[in-house]
Amino acid sequence: MYNLLLVDDEPLIKVAFQSAVEWGKNGFLLAATASNGQEALHIVETQHIDAVITDLKMPGMDGLALIHELKKRSFTGPILVLSNYSDFDSVRTALTDGAYDYFLKINMNGESIGEHLEKMADLLRVQQQRQTEEDHRSFAIEAQKKENALIHCAQWVTSTAEPSPAANPFSMLPEPLAFPVRLFTVTLIPAKTHPMPALDAVTDLITEVFDEISGKVFLHTHEDEICGLISNESLVASGRTLDKKLARLQRQVTTYFLDAPVIIYHDKPISLAKLRQDYQLCEDSKALAFYVGRSAPIKATAHTVTAQPFHVSQAELSKATAAAAQNADELQMQIAVHTFFQNCAALCMPPQRVREACHLLLERPGENMIPQETLEQTFKEIEKAPTAEALEQLLCLILQERMGLSKIALSKFKKEVQAVIIYVNAHYMDKLTLDGIADYVGLNREYLSRLFSKETGTGLFQYINEVRMKRAGEMIRSNKQVYIKEVAAAVGFDDPYFFSRKFKDFYGKTPSEYAEG
Repeated sequence: MYNLLLVDDEPLIKVAFQSAVEWGKNGFLLAATASNGQEALHIVETQHIDAVITDLKMPGMDGLALIHELKKRSFTGPILVLSNYSDFDSVRTALTDGAYDYFLKINMNGESIGEHLEKMADLLRVQQQRQTEEDHRSFAIEAQKKENALIHCAQWVTSTAEPSPAANPFSMLPEPLAFPVRLFTVTLIPAKTHPMPALDAVTDLITEVFDEISGKVFLHTHEDEICGLISNESLVASGRTLDKKLARLQRQVTTYFLDAPVIIYHDKPISLAKLRQDYQLCEDSKALAFYVGRSAPIKATAHTVTAQPFHVSQAELSKATAAAAQNADELQMQIAVHTFFQNCAALCMPPQRVREACHLLLERPGENMIPQETLEQTFKEIEKAPTAEALEQLLCLILQERMGLSKIALSKFKKEVQAVIIYVNAHYMDKLTLDGIADYVGLNREYLSRLFSKETGTGLFQYINEVRMKRAGEMIRSNKQVYIKEVAAAVGFDDPYFFSRKFKDFYGKTPSEYAEG
C-alpha cells in the first residue's frame, strides 16, 4: 500500500478527495494533507510518503516551489499537479520541474482521481522494480569487490614472495582490518563416512563463534583451510581469550561435521609486517596434530625439520626390523618402530614423510614380503591413519604378520605394562626414574610398581637393569675392542666401575672376561 500526500489550501478539495475515492482499493492510502508547501515538506521529512498531489496556487510556499524543493531533497515519488484553466503556464513549468502529469480541478471526480491513482501506482511499481534491480546490481558489485579483496588478501598471506614495504591488501576490504591481529588456521579433515564440509559452511560457523567481536576477517587460504584474523584490540575489549574461543569452535565443528579439524593459533598479537611469517609458522606447525592429536587447538611452535637425522632414523628402523625378523623377536620389532616414531615426533616430521618411510620399509625385499597384490591396500590403510600413534600400531601389526609371528609376547600383559616394556627398551640409555615412567603411562608410581611386578614377575628396576645388561652384552660381542667406558655410557651408566660390578652380577664375568670368552 502506497502513502499519498494531498497539498491544497481549499478545504472543499480535501473533502472531495477523501470522499470521492475508495481508499485502499486502488493501492493508496490518503496518509496526510497539507495546506501549503511548508507543511508538505515537514510531512515528507517526518513520514513515509510515496506520492504527492499538489495544487499550484497556495499561500506561503506554492506548488511550484514545493516541487522544486522536493526534487532538491531527492524525493523520487510521482507528483501530480491540480490546476485550473488559467494555470497553463504554471502547469508547463511544473511538468518541466518534475511533475509527471496534471489534471483540472473542474474535471475532478472519483473516476478521474482513480485513473490518476492507478497511473501513479504503476509508476511506483516500475520505480520500485528498477530500484530493486539496481540494489541487486549494487549488492552484487560490492559482494564481488569484497570477494576479490578477500582473494587478494589470501594470496598475499600465502605468498612466499617478498612483499612491498607499503603493501597492505587489507586496506582494500570494505571494512579495513586494524593491526595488530590474532592469527589462527582451521584445516578441515573429511570424516571417514562423510565428504569434506564446504569452506563457506565452516566460515559461517566461525563467524558465529566470533559474533560479538568486531574487526575480523576469514580467508580461504587453501581448498581445505580457513585463516582467521581477529583484531587484537577488539578481542581484548570483548574480555574473551583466543584459546577459549577456538576450543569452542573445535567442539562445534566436530559436532556439526563429524570430525575434528586441525586448529593452529599464534599466541601473540601480530603486526602486518610479520603476518606472512607467522602464518607460515602455523602452516609448519600443522604436523604437530599428527603427533598430539586434534582434540584441542594447538599453539604454533617454531621447530626445525632436519632431513639428516630423519634419514638416519629411517635407516635404523630398517636395520632393526630386519634384525627382529631374523630373530623372530616381536618385542625388538615393536621397540624399533616405537623409537622411529619418537624420533619423528622430536623432529616434527611432516606426516607424509613418515608415511613414505613406512611404504619404503614394507617394500623392502625379503623372504616374508607382503604379496604385491596386497601392497596397494596396505598403503591405503597407511594413508588413512589419522595420527602417529594409529600409524605406529598399524605398522606393528603389518610387520608382525610379515614376520610370521603367531605368538605375541607382549599380548599377555596389560596395556600399561606393554607400554612400559616398549618405553624401557627404547630409552634404556637415558636416565630412567619411576616418576618419569609413571607419568609416561599415566599411573600412580606405587601402583605401577605393583602392577609391573605382578604382570612380569620381576621388579621394574630389575627389568631395566636386565635390558641394559643384554644391550651391553650385545655391544661387547659385536665389537670386542670397544672401551668399557663407551659401553657403560651407551646403556645409561655414568660410572664405568659401577657398570662393571652390575655386569659381573648379571653375567658372572667382568666385561673384559666376557669379551675374551
